[in-house]
Amino acid sequence: WDMPDRDVAVLNASNPTTAGVTYQTRLGNILMAMAVRPDGEVTLVGTDAMNEVRFEPNLKGRFVKVNLSRFASVGGANTISDLNPHINYANASLPLAQRMLSIGDPRGIAWKADGSKAYITGMGSNNVVTITSTGARAGTPVKVGEGPTGIVLDETRGLAYVLNKFEGTVSTVDMANDSEKARTNFFDPTPQVIKAGRKHLYDTHRGSGNGHLSCGSCHVDTRWDRLGWDLGNPAGDVNIVDGKSYHPLKGVKTTQFLIDIIGRGRGNLHWRGDKHEFADFAGTFHDLQGLDAPASPAEMQELQDFVGATWYVPNPYRTYRPESTVAAATERCNPSRVRGTGTTFQTIPSAGVKLWVSVNINCAHCHNAQTGRGELPGNGNVAGTGAGTLVDFTPNRNMAADLRSVYRKVGFFYNTTECNAGFGMLSEGVMETWFNQGGTGNYLGDYEPELLSWSGGITQTNCAACFNTNNFPLASTTVQDAMPAVGLRETINGASIGSTARLNTMKALVDEAAHSSEYGMIVKGMYGGEMRGFYYTGSNNYQSDITGQTVTHTQLVNSAQGSGGPLSWTLVVPQTKVRLGVDADADGILDHDDLNARVNVRAVLEGPFDGTAMKSDLNDADLLPATDPFGLGETMNPAVKSFTGLSTPVDWARVELRSNADPAVVVAQRAVLVQRSGNLMQPTGEQIITFPGVAAGNYHVAVRHRNHLGIMSLSPYMLRDANTLVDFTTAATATYGTNARKTVGGTMVMWMGDVTGNGTIKYTGSGNDRDPVLVKVGSTAPNATMNGYWPEDINLNGTVKYTGSANDRDPILQNVGATVPTNSRTEQLP
Repeated sequence: WDMPDRDVAVLNASNPTTAGVTYQTRLGNILMAMAVRPDGEVTLVGTDAMNEVRFEPNLKGRFVKVNLSRFASVGGANTISDLNPHINYANASLPLAQRMLSIGDPRGIAWKADGSKAYITGMGSNNVVTITSTGARAGTPVKVGEGPTGIVLDETRGLAYVLNKFEGTVSTVDMANDSEKARTNFFDPTPQVIKAGRKHLYDTHRGSGNGHLSCGSCHVDTRWDRLGWDLGNPAGDVNIVDGKSYHPLKGVKTTQFLIDIIGRGRGNLHWRGDKHEFADFAGTFHDLQGLDAPASPAEMQELQDFVGATWYVPNPYRTYRPESTVAAATERCNPSRVRGTGTTFQTIPSAGVKLWVSVNINCAHCHNAQTGRGELPGNGNVAGTGAGTLVDFTPNRNMAADLRSVYRKVGFFYNTTECNAGFGMLSEGVMETWFNQGGTGNYLGDYEPELLSWSGGITQTNCAACFNTNNFPLASTTVQDAMPAVGLRETINGASIGSTARLNTMKALVDEAAHSSEYGMIVKGMYGGEMRGFYYTGSNNYQSDITGQTVTHTQLVNSAQGSGGPLSWTLVVPQTKVRLGVDADADGILDHDDLNARVNVRAVLEGPFDGTAMKSDLNDADLLPATDPFGLGETMNPAVKSFTGLSTPVDWARVELRSNADPAVVVAQRAVLVQRSGNLMQPTGEQIITFPGVAAGNYHVAVRHRNHLGIMSLSPYMLRDANTLVDFTTAATATYGTNARKTVGGTMVMWMGDVTGNGTIKYTGSGNDRDPVLVKVGSTAPNATMNGYWPEDINLNGTVKYTGSANDRDPILQNVGATVPTNSRTEQLP
């Protein structure tokens, strides 16, 4: 018996054949990305587990390593190196400065054309590290946005572009000095519950003592690592949970899925049911991951909410139309998708899940409807059913397992010499895939179609016992399973590409009353000479992205088959059909109607500018208010406050659209946040600033601030397309008036010092901006300081100072002309 551990398949791209496929083996456990160095060497990044080591204390802070794996030819030697050579694995944690050098959960790698250097993204560590041609780490990590995954190199311009998936940004990295030079936001509809909670699953710097691992190291993307672990503690205490005793030694247990586990079954978690609730996992952050303390209740609540919002993806073994009667089993499991390895597949049973409930001691006595998960920890069966304790190879004391992940746990066999998995089913991973070993009887193979196709819903008609509330009074029959046809897509492009028969099958699924709550359908593509969107409303009709406009199925098909251009039909979760089909930003204005004025703006405030970027002292000190200071009623999304690097918010500002005919007239205004980079963003995090209800057209663009002089574009801009940029940081952008901006190291910045907010900077005389600074710190004590969010804090460092270094008085004098303090400087706005 062996597990070949085939990690990379190699085929001839010019003449691909199954027989010609060869493999490179034993490169690592979780391999996330691969790239070929220009000289032909193959390089992979990922993690390798240390599950051969027993007991939690021995694995604390070091249960995985982040590796670079290389090979020059198939069958040749592997060279595997640690991408975190600074970690001393004898210790569970590092000082913070060293922890920040770590890379965790690598997801992307790209080589320079000459092979001298590669860039690797750390989705868990929010950074990019570089390696030399020999695989050695080089330089210091480049801090980028949250959740970096993909990376591409533009060597002509000397730039690398990094997709920060979690933050909804793209980082631009200067390859000359390996530093982030810009970060650009893009529209991201991800729900706040996901944004707030996923960092506790993925973030390796905040989630581990050495900075390279997290919950997601084993629960990969909330799933599993295909491994078993012995995480007992010989020195631990016996715990009492719900009146039952749990010994600290528990043996090998396979990693469980985290998807949709909240509120399913009685609530107890872990194989043994030794966690009463999700919050009880807080100690894992300290005991296993190496942090100084357990996760806080607030952090655990965010993580629980995130896990509770996750869904199972469509089950590949299901047919698109779930069964509707007990006898219609073949409607549920697709026999052509189920195949055994080393055994003969049993026939699909003729009576649905009848076998599941057919014997006196049956599966439904313990496994709950929809999830398959039972309720009772320590018993393994429902009291009073007569179900025995010898359900697996030892007396069963485990929770009845969630069955929706069974189809992902195939590949472990006893009757073959090779397996593609080292662990199978049940808590210890000892049950092979095909249930056909000696003494069990071949009829057990008939259970497999049910188990492989479990996720996606069991119906009351098919398994009434599964819905018996006497058996499961605390169970919920509601589950978060995407139905099997979600994501199914068909594209029609001309007369020869695409199938109308498949379209009709998709449409029929949505039309059936039984599935109306399970499927929606959208259409995207060219229609009437422009990109359009639609969603299906039933009866062969579609709502378009224009209010009041509907089209028929025949109209769309005829257009796509003719000269109208390609159209793609996609089945979606019904709750998303409007947003995905016709209202991308979910603002209630359909996409084609949503021709509002929109603009990208870049501006730098002189006060916090250090010559390279603005400082974010106000946000760092938690002084930046959540609501705008202009009374416009804008509120910052909590996720935005957590933005890092050049995306970190510096302060609030106000963007005005002014009339093309009379620039003194303000047509509309929005409160925005200034990022360290100078990019302005909406309080929700999108860099494109949209003005709802304001028609696209030509406008002058102005930026105002509470203690900097405002600026306005000299010429109007056509504001309609999302890529329109007004960049006030460059002299090439002409501004209204004379000397409206100041030059600092080649960057055009807004003048600081307008403490009174009256549009004029004055050092002396009535209404000057110097005296309020003195008054704020206390007129009789000019050496005092005052912390907070104040207009007198013109350098925006969170502290009002009248004297000493970095005070707020001297810049006022300098900006009116240091040699003539009676001068003043006036805002250049009409």
